[in-house]
Amino acid sequence: MLEVFGIKNCNTVKKSLTWLEEKKISYEFLDVKKSVLSESLLEVWMNNIPKPFTWENLINKSGMTWRKLPDSEKNIELDKKRAIKLILGNPSIMKRPVILKNKKILTIGFDESQFGIKIL
Repeated sequence: MLEVFGIKNCNTVKKSLTWLEEKKISYEFLDVKKSVLSESLLEVWMNNIPKPFTWENLINKSGMTWRKLPDSEKNIELDKKRAIKLILGNPSIMKRPVILKNKKILTIGFDESQFGIKIL
């Protein structure tokens, strides 16, 4: 079974869940705003992220949460530790959904062509 980490009212997550349901793929939804994220979980993700992704892909720099950050926070050089603190402090800043199978990331975000390749 897949684990889908996201925010229920996020349009990208909604598209992803609809796609999974249409393909009759079972999943467990985990809302990142409800304390499912931890420093240790994010470290595991970042240290084992599959190509073509990098740990930086977990930060959504095009979203409203990033844009609302003060320039002092946006202009700091991000490393894994800072990124983890940023995500834990602002779960909405995480690119969504993050989809795992057997505790390994399959994909980040929603790209229908990639879903077909990585999930099916």
